Amino acid sequence: MTTDSVIHDIGYKPYTGPRLGRGHILRSLYWFSLRAAFGFGRGARARIIPLGGFAAMLLPAAISIYKVASVGGDPVLTYSHYAYSMSLFLIVFVAVAAPELVSRDLRHHTLPLYFSRPLRRSDYPLAKLLALATAIFLFEALPLIIMYLGTVASSTSGTGVWDQTKALVPGLLVALAYGAAFAPLTLLIASSTGRRAIATGAIAILFLATTAISHVFESVGTHSDGPPPPPPSSAQSDQTGQLQQSDGPPFKETFTYDSVARYGGLVDPLRLVEGTRIWALHATDANMPDPKGAGPLYGAELLLLTGLTTGGLFLRYRKVGVA
Repeated sequence: MTTDSVIHDIGYKPYTGPRLGRGHILRSLYWFSLRAAFGFGRGARARIIPLGGFAAMLLPAAISIYKVASVGGDPVLTYSHYAYSMSLFLIVFVAVAAPELVSRDLRHHTLPLYFSRPLRRSDYPLAKLLALATAIFLFEALPLIIMYLGTVASSTSGTGVWDQTKALVPGLLVALAYGAAFAPLTLLIASSTGRRAIATGAIAILFLATTAISHVFESVGTHSDGPPPPPPSSAQSDQTGQLQQSDGPPFKETFTYDSVARYGGLVDPLRLVEGTRIWALHATDANMPDPKGAGPLYGAELLLLTGLTTGGLFLRYRKVGVA
């Protein structure tokens, strides 16, 4: 038995390049997550729902541009009311995007790979949160910007351009509010399970159920103030025997809302943002009861919801296992 030993140099060398550090890892994770929210970096099927929803969001903008260019007037939707009017597509988008960002890592146990780098426990949820909030903002804001550019292109005066610019800014702020409120809420739900289908269903059920409950409260608290419409027998007959309607003012039914209707939106995240918009911007284009005196409560609850869900998300990743 020989005792001779030979050391073979097989070319392993230590890394001598630059150490980019934690900041670069955080930026890379943010950019990767932002692309993943829209399905980029995966197969074509992963982009169907995000890009299809974005295409649907562009439809009112395209109609508005055509209307303003052909017959003039204002866009079919105001900038600040655009997001709430198209909220169904936003719900579908976040229900798909949030599980894509966090549930896959839980299911495939890739968190140990992230945390083996110089990455803090808080950096992972921070990158995911910023990425989804940015994705929601882009999902809402890009149609507004396209509608704005198309509208001002048809404007014939500087006053018209300035009026559209002033109207655009509140719309961008509303889009920012949706991103800030919905990103931590949906990520917190998605981070509770590694199964994307379950997370998607839970997010969709949350929004649909709270919206339904809010509509029930609105229906209970809505009362009609207008008189009943005149019956057909009130029409008068002229000398030829033809029925002629009276020349009185057209019937318009009005409604009043009690406290049940005004406070009912507090249970719905969508109406929470919309009610805050109505109160903060004194909007008159809403299709939900004006909160009036409850407006500050809408704003306070929106901030509270955002803060609690953000804190819950970071707490979740302080306790999540990496094995």
